[in-house]
Amino acid sequence: MSAWELLKEARGPSDGWGYCPQVPGDADITSWVLRLAEALGAEDDLRADEGYRFVAAHLQEDGGISSYLPQFAAPFLDRVAPRWDAWYASHACVTSAAAGLVQLPVHERLLTRLREIQRPDGSWPAYWWPDREYPTALAAEALAAGRPHGDRPEAREAARWAAARIGADGAVRTELEPEGSAFATAFALRAVLAGELPEGRDVVRRAVSYLTDSQEKDGSWRPSAWCRVPGPMEFDPDAREHWERGRRGKAALGSVVLDTKALYTTASVVAALARTSTAAVSSATAAPSRADRA
Repeated sequence: MSAWELLKEARGPSDGWGYCPQVPGDADITSWVLRLAEALGAEDDLRADEGYRFVAAHLQEDGGISSYLPQFAAPFLDRVAPRWDAWYASHACVTSAAAGLVQLPVHERLLTRLREIQRPDGSWPAYWWPDREYPTALAAEALAAGRPHGDRPEAREAARWAAARIGADGAVRTELEPEGSAFATAFALRAVLAGELPEGRDVVRRAVSYLTDSQEKDGSWRPSAWCRVPGPMEFDPDAREHWERGRRGKAALGSVVLDTKALYTTASVVAALARTSTAAVSSATAAPSRADRA
């Protein structure tokens, strides 16, 4: 059974998808399932159509997408705390993931929101992730999709920010991964590719070399995808000075949790390397031959 066929049966039709069976559906995970559907050409499936409606329902007044809605999540979340205002607000990282859905009814509104909240340095903030490379790559890709190479100002700014994050050895170093993060590097690489910087080839080469050289013998990459779990009224997790590590369940609030099985880290690297290969093929196809240049 294909992954899409399996996911179609995983939840009720109006529930979206969640990160595990015990929790309510959210717009973030549902967006990623729908990204799979679009990649497989299954966006016209009835189950996908229900998913699009679920994500679109999370559109907030500011034009962004929230992770949760009270009508779906309150019965579960209210057992932990009485109010979850921050989790019901729009999140840039969720909005950037949903903005990659071409068939989403509110697609254009999400692109407008991303333009509004891009930081002066070219990056985008994240709510659930301490690494800004993640939302920056997804936002840049969504804003660059279908636009001519010379008409990608937001993506180019994002690419310049991401390129500066990639070190001389090709690695992005973060506070949680000071020796180098394959996860952050993968998304920085995607952001550079989205901006198609003329000067970006050397940066791409370094990042690709770092990622390929750091692959483990079993085919995985060392876990470096850290997810953070802000408090229910914590609108700006970047302002928090200290995060606990590895707590689970109700105690996870205020902590960062590592992708210990390396699945998310590995999938992120594979996706980035695949995009690099596609970009290389496209560039070679578009490049004029020696005879054409003569």
